[in-house]
Amino acid sequence: MTVTLAEMLAVPELGLRAVAAEAEALARPWQWVHSSDLVDPAPFLSPGDALLTTGTQWTDDDAIAPWVERLAAAGVPAVGFGTEVVRAGTPDELARACAAHGIALFEVPYRTPFIAVARAVADAEERQRYARVRWSLETQRAIAVAALKADGLAATIDELARRIDAPVVLLGPDGEVALTGRSPAAEPSPGVLAAARRLLADGRRAATTVEGTALQTVGRSDALRGILAVGGAAQHDDAVRAVVTSVVAMAGLALERDRALARAIDHLRTGLLAALLRGERELVASTSRALWGPLPEEPLAVAVLDVLAAQRAGVLELLESRAERGGRAERGRGGVFHARDGGRIVVVVPEARAALVADLVERARVTGGLVRGARYDELAAAVDDAGRAADRASSAQPLIDYASVRDDGVLASLSGDDTRRIAVAVLAPLDEHDARTGDQLVRTLAEWLGADAVAEAAAARLGVHRHTLRARVLRAEGLLGRDLKAFPARAELWAALVAAGRA
Repeated sequence: MTVTLAEMLAVPELGLRAVAAEAEALARPWQWVHSSDLVDPAPFLSPGDALLTTGTQWTDDDAIAPWVERLAAAGVPAVGFGTEVVRAGTPDELARACAAHGIALFEVPYRTPFIAVARAVADAEERQRYARVRWSLETQRAIAVAALKADGLAATIDELARRIDAPVVLLGPDGEVALTGRSPAAEPSPGVLAAARRLLADGRRAATTVEGTALQTVGRSDALRGILAVGGAAQHDDAVRAVVTSVVAMAGLALERDRALARAIDHLRTGLLAALLRGERELVASTSRALWGPLPEEPLAVAVLDVLAAQRAGVLELLESRAERGGRAERGRGGVFHARDGGRIVVVVPEARAALVADLVERARVTGGLVRGARYDELAAAVDDAGRAADRASSAQPLIDYASVRDDGVLASLSGDDTRRIAVAVLAPLDEHDARTGDQLVRTLAEWLGADAVAEAAAARLGVHRHTLRARVLRAEGLLGRDLKAFPARAELWAALVAAGRA
């Protein structure tokens, strides 16, 4: 709570009189008011503390300006001079020094003890505190009434915006605007939206302030339902924060009521995907049309996403909101179809909207594979191919297009973690030998096999004699226990080198 000099001047019992106080100085908030006649009271003051003095500390008027300068550095908003105690009236030097530093100056008459000013400040703060508590109770009551309306969540958001006189927006699990308070209304800035989407992607409950907008997650950490964005964060006091917290809780409860329905829809989608993979397109199309809109139009982009169990509910909700939005906005042109397939999520969109998959992967921070140009009669194969591409995805390259995997040939399928571990185990004797001797057997074999086992060509690449290269191959044969003159042994070793990323 804070008070101002303007409020104190309005208390007739105090009889205070402004000596040097512009409009800005009159409105500057006080945190508290102290009295002191120390030569340097600054170390004992906090920014926003007003100061009362009788001036006994000044040996002469030349000491006044340095004294005021120290107060200005300490953040003192106002000085009250007690008149008729040590000297009559307020010193002109004090008025000039306060004006120079933008500090408000007022007189405290002899009949008004300094303690009366402090008591008046305390009383004003107490009145403000009571008013804020009363406002908070009335506002929460109004919001509770709004929540009982048919469009309860929208009415709640609108009531909050009206009561705090600041923009309020509810973002859905996809980070898009779901509800906006009508008065005052304002779209979140790109920076606010980006920060909100990062909070959703993190998958945990959190609160932060970005560009003057308070962001608070809605829902449980394992199933975030959205973000409440409230403007004017710099003006939020405890009363506003309490109201916002209650709205976050109410929004979470309102959205949580749909969880049972969401689980049922999730199971339905999984069953529809199985039917679609069996070729029962008409059955799935009629069901989808009734619930979400038509199936995506051919040619298709088919994605398989790897999603951590803790993220799955949030990603499914994000897709659900996209499907609903697509069904409303693009009815008749095909939208988004998705479903769980075991621990993975399959997403089907028109090929023209393949960018939606990339956007989803980036926002949800998941990995996956993508097949373009698919048709419904080959959907099962497309899902398999997208799954193989997903096996190669990583945090460095989160979305892999199957076309790049296919073009890499058969050996591209050797990129899985299990295959890589086996390959590393096969090459371990060679790596241990190289670490001890510096023979570079692994590099030698990679160059030799890459040169179709032609010693002269491989030796030239390595910069060694062909006899040296042949000697290294013989040592490798002994360490591996394989006859590298045989093609199957060479093919298996080459596959191990590729899988381990050594060739």
